[in-house]
Amino acid sequence: MFEKITNFPFVSIVIPTLNRRTDIIKCLHFLRKLDYPAKYMEMIIWDNGSTDGTQAEVNRVFKEMKNEGWRSLNIIQSEENLGGFTSRDELFKRVDSNTDYVLNIDDDVFLPSDSLNVLISTFQDHPDTGIIGPRIVYESKPDETAHGAGFVNLWAGRYRDTDTNGMIECDYVIGCCMLIKAEVIFDLKGFDRDYYTSHAEVDFCLRAKKKGYKIFYLPDIIVRHNVARGGTKTPERTYYIYRNKLLVIRKNASLLQKMICFPLYTIFWVPKMILDSIRFHRGIRLEEWLVMLKAARHAIINRVGKVDL
Repeated sequence: MFEKITNFPFVSIVIPTLNRRTDIIKCLHFLRKLDYPAKYMEMIIWDNGSTDGTQAEVNRVFKEMKNEGWRSLNIIQSEENLGGFTSRDELFKRVDSNTDYVLNIDDDVFLPSDSLNVLISTFQDHPDTGIIGPRIVYESKPDETAHGAGFVNLWAGRYRDTDTNGMIECDYVIGCCMLIKAEVIFDLKGFDRDYYTSHAEVDFCLRAKKKGYKIFYLPDIIVRHNVARGGTKTPERTYYIYRNKLLVIRKNASLLQKMICFPLYTIFWVPKMILDSIRFHRGIRLEEWLVMLKAARHAIINRVGKVDL
């Protein structure tokens, strides 16, 4: 189905990390096995202040990788945690000026060896494509899809994720693994740092679509992601998920769409948030409800970026 490429574009691989030493070393192990010439790749890691020895361990592995012909290997130590997508925005600023594609991945994803070849081959077959995302499955349950093709209804404020058997055009793909045409990053000036973390990739993809780039989900490539099934429910994660879902609507919907969406959100989705919380915890978690309501209020008043809860 896919022709193996012979004219290799240059790829920058960017990875933010924080106290994930075991996962990122495993991630690097799989990246080293990519069926792609090392001289056409660079890797930049942004360490958000790890205290578990991540930097030393990455530097040890980088010393081994230098003998494999990689164009450049770099780890940047940040004095503060900039969050998942602010970190990525910093990484985008540091990619090689001759980069053709940027492979944006999490530190706990594990790619098959043919993934880069297939993704780039797909780009070459579809020149108007800006971003492609693979099928993401759970590391603990690889027969279950964690993330597929994403769709956003800006009228109702609804997000939908669906899996398919073949490539499909969609509104967004998940940010833990996405190959991006470098010109898209330059055109959009990177990720919107207002999000700090969570849903910044949704905004990025929607903005790319407005510029005329197509977003594709490619289920032929299966990437394993070492995350808990159903996600985690820390107060911080809950806050950013709910605030940033609304922030995507605020930033990308038309005035008419906002006039319809926000009342619907108040009437239907706030009660749904509470019911979802009850189902997940099998009981009442008042402190979580307060975090969700704070998230909704901050989205409405445009309180953005990192927030101390």
